[in-house]
Amino acid sequence: MWVLVVRYEFDAAHRLPEVEGPCKNLHGHRWVVEAYVRFKEVDRSGVAMDFKRIKADLHSLGLDHTYLNERMEDPPSAENVAKFFYSKMKEMGYDVAMVKVWETPNYAAIYSEDGAIP
Repeated sequence: MWVLVVRYEFDAAHRLPEVEGPCKNLHGHRWVVEAYVRFKEVDRSGVAMDFKRIKADLHSLGLDHTYLNERMEDPPSAENVAKFFYSKMKEMGYDVAMVKVWETPNYAAIYSEDGAIP
């Protein structure tokens, strides 16, 4: 089993109106998404999949330079942004092990359905 890790960064604003403190107000982040995708095989060249294809699929979700509160059903916390990317990648047919989302350089959230968190 191989796991490819693709890092995707995007800028977006959000607010968490139910959270006390500064996150209640409109603010933005440079979000960093790390997608961990499992593969059972590699091709003759030794490649499971082109990293750039996975990154393009992450980008195609269209969250860059948006207001996340208008794009997501759940409150756009780091936890829910990780779940959003995980779910969308599953819909695209990826065997996703987990998605880690960094909201700041010091704070991240991980989502995985099967507890596969290294």
